[in-house]
Amino acid sequence: MDALERLAGVGGDLLRRVDGVLIAGGAPAGDPVWELLRQVGALPGDVLEFGLKVRAEPLRVAGAQLRADADRFARRQGKLTVDLAGVWEGAGAEAFAVRWGALASYIGDGSDPGTVTGRLRATAAYADALADWCDALRAELAEAVARVVGSAEAVVLRQSNQPARGDEPPAAAVVEAAARIAVRVLRPAADAFAEAHELMARRAPDLAELRYSEPGAGPAGGAAPTTRVAL
Repeated sequence: MDALERLAGVGGDLLRRVDGVLIAGGAPAGDPVWELLRQVGALPGDVLEFGLKVRAEPLRVAGAQLRADADRFARRQGKLTVDLAGVWEGAGAEAFAVRWGALASYIGDGSDPGTVTGRLRATAAYADALADWCDALRAELAEAVARVVGSAEAVVLRQSNQPARGDEPPAAAVVEAAARIAVRVLRPAADAFAEAHELMARRAPDLAELRYSEPGAGPAGGAAPTTRVAL
């Protein structure tokens, strides 16, 4: 159990109050919370629920499996490098060598992200980066929640019964307190979501689908020359 999970109970109760006040009474005009709500697209209570659901460990497990798969492909690629000289000669041997070499290049040894092995390792690195992002988000949210649950604004909300009656709008002081708490929780979430989009954009070229292209036709010319195979 990490810090965010330990704070989930008291934090969830407070943020549900914040959500209710924001829904019932909105926020002061021009308040920073409006821009943060647009950026995040969720209320503070929803952000806490999201943070509690994101887990780094499955991503780290996936990254390790992808690296193991990449190593396996790299070993396969080495087996595709064969020398047919003196064993198989002629048009068939040349066509086979072209396709065999194209397949070996497609699989790669992991040094080039434009190969299967390289793509696997790039995807593993992306999974690791996302796992780090999850840990950072949970830590930032835990710090934000820890600060707001002991704040003066939290006292205002707890001492008020608002929004207890749907027909009566929250008091101005309660709305102000809810907005301040919302800003403190939404800001780290907005920053984290922006980092996630930047991470995705930066790594997208190395994560795109990698299609295999058939190599060109074999040797040009008329009738195929004699093929010789050493048995």
